[in-house]
Amino acid sequence: MLRHRGTSLAVINKVCSMRTAETVKGVLIPGLALILYLILSLIFFGTRGDYEHAYLGEGGDPFAYIWFLNWWPWAIAHGINPFVSHYVWYPEGFNMTWAGSFPFAALIMWPVTWLKGAVFSYNILSLIAPALSGWTAFLLARYLTRDILAALVGGYLFGFSSYELGQMLGHLNLGLIFVVPLLVLFVLQRLKGDLSRTRFVASLAIALLIQLGLSTEILATACVLGALTWLIFLLYASPEGRLRLWALAREIVLAAGIMAVVATPFLYFVLKGLGNLPTQINSPEAFSADLLNYIVPTPLILIGGSLFADIARRFTGNMAEQGAYLGLPLILVLVLHFRNSRVQPYFKPLLVSLVAILVLSLGPSLHVAGVATTIWLPWRLALHLPLIHQALPTRLSMYVALGAGLSAALWSSDASSGRERAGRFTLAMLACLCLVPNPDGGRWATLPLEPFFEPENVVRSLGQDANVLILPYGYTGPSMIWQWQSGMRFSQSGGYLGPTPPSTATWPAVKSLYTGVVGPDFANDISGFCVAHKVSAILIAPGTPETLVDALHALNWDTANDHGIQIVRVPNQNSLCFHYIAGDYWPLDKWMGKQVNVVVKGQSMRLRISGRDRSPQVGPVEVRVANGSNVARYQIGSQDTQVVRLPPDCSVTVTASATWEPEPDTRAISVHVSLEPDVGGVEGTSNL
Repeated sequence: MLRHRGTSLAVINKVCSMRTAETVKGVLIPGLALILYLILSLIFFGTRGDYEHAYLGEGGDPFAYIWFLNWWPWAIAHGINPFVSHYVWYPEGFNMTWAGSFPFAALIMWPVTWLKGAVFSYNILSLIAPALSGWTAFLLARYLTRDILAALVGGYLFGFSSYELGQMLGHLNLGLIFVVPLLVLFVLQRLKGDLSRTRFVASLAIALLIQLGLSTEILATACVLGALTWLIFLLYASPEGRLRLWALAREIVLAAGIMAVVATPFLYFVLKGLGNLPTQINSPEAFSADLLNYIVPTPLILIGGSLFADIARRFTGNMAEQGAYLGLPLILVLVLHFRNSRVQPYFKPLLVSLVAILVLSLGPSLHVAGVATTIWLPWRLALHLPLIHQALPTRLSMYVALGAGLSAALWSSDASSGRERAGRFTLAMLACLCLVPNPDGGRWATLPLEPFFEPENVVRSLGQDANVLILPYGYTGPSMIWQWQSGMRFSQSGGYLGPTPPSTATWPAVKSLYTGVVGPDFANDISGFCVAHKVSAILIAPGTPETLVDALHALNWDTANDHGIQIVRVPNQNSLCFHYIAGDYWPLDKWMGKQVNVVVKGQSMRLRISGRDRSPQVGPVEVRVANGSNVARYQIGSQDTQVVRLPPDCSVTVTASATWEPEPDTRAISVHVSLEPDVGGVEGTSNL
């Protein structure tokens, strides 16, 4: 009996030891993999910068992400609606759900931001992004291969892909792609029965929610490409496999529904902001992957980047969006993997899916070495789909990189002998070597702080809660950094968090502020803009175009200099003469849409309403002109013109009864409207 008990205890101890070892292995190895990727990220990117006074990236895009990291916790702490900020583009404000505002990252980093500042948080996230993305790809590859070394290679090829290196130049939300491999991992675990229905739905819902809080664009493209891949696998599946895929689809829809319910406030503002978007935020033609980019590196890559720099300069978009590069060794691995996997049941659907995504990344038409061909590609169909048409095709190369990394892991692990394994890993490591970043890429830049924007200086000079214009304007300058530096002590009728709101972009003054090109009506335009947007001062910082500085000085408004910043005070509106047309209006060709507001100050003007260029087929339109209780109505056809005399100091609303869309124009337009000086008699003039 004692011997039997001793044997039982020995068996139990052995089983417990095995389970403990498996548990330790299951935690230790992934932890070591993450540490390895973090060390590589620090070696590649993190040894040159001052984490609190410099930033990782280039251009003005990082300023927006630093501002976002500050905005979400700051707004919540101050009881302000964080989804719409009126601290930029005042008074219209800016919808944060239609920017890369990544609330999840901002809230997770809140303690770090509070202790060390938003710039420090930005740099830490930038360094973590490739490591974390590589780590989740490692988890996925390890699940597929059960081979640690192969999984490390696959994780590296995704986490430190050319796509990731490009997005690290300033698109932090698009560089935090660690959720994408997890989505694939959860789906595969569910298909293989390693994840229960409840855990799968819960895990997927949480992952989708996190991705929504990081990048709505990546969430949208992941859903679309996931559905496309599911459909391709469905077409090749056996009857039993199709049943499993349909069951999987129902569970995915359930998880997405749970995510949508939890994220209702965010999604509400997404839908609310649809009407304020440009028809196309960025050109899909300009931001399509160049076919040659898959084999030709940009200067961000150490090996070959400088050699092929002249070719890379011809690629569409900019360097941040030229991230399709795989390299010849990795392409060779893909070819060998698919050649050796022809007998596998997943071969055809996997190959078709990868090729389909690659083709979609090429955009609406094929580009080769920067030359746009006349060959139409499938993404042209996506241009007619809601929401997804705003995605940039070149960013789909991220999914190609994931597929390529997994293929390299699968191929490396599937060797029949030690010698073959050594050869395969040699080629796989060569593929990794071809993606090593160029250390001279100039990724670190000094934060452009100005003494004037220290909180105490701003309050002393501008007072509390002032609204200002900052020059250089919008995306041409670091106004977002200066606003953050001030501790959000002022709002601005400008900024750069994404596209300029359409309601503001049509103002003639905005074009002058962006370009520095000043026309003869600049005094009128800037006066009207400042009054309409309640601007109290214009701040002229170093870097402002001299033509713009001279034009502002010519206004003879009160100007002072404080800590190197010129402060131009906007006079009381009663002392200004100006006129403007705002609202649904395009000043370049003087078309109005449904309604505009006409403001005249200090002078009488004539409002000309014309039906010229109206198609006779759409017939006349009734135009209602209202100045308070005084209302006039006019029938305007294609041959009609009506001139209305406007008294000084009036605000008039002009409303058209209907609009139309002349092809190929997508604008809803009605009639031409313009203002002209009230000099002499004009036939057909009426008083309002």
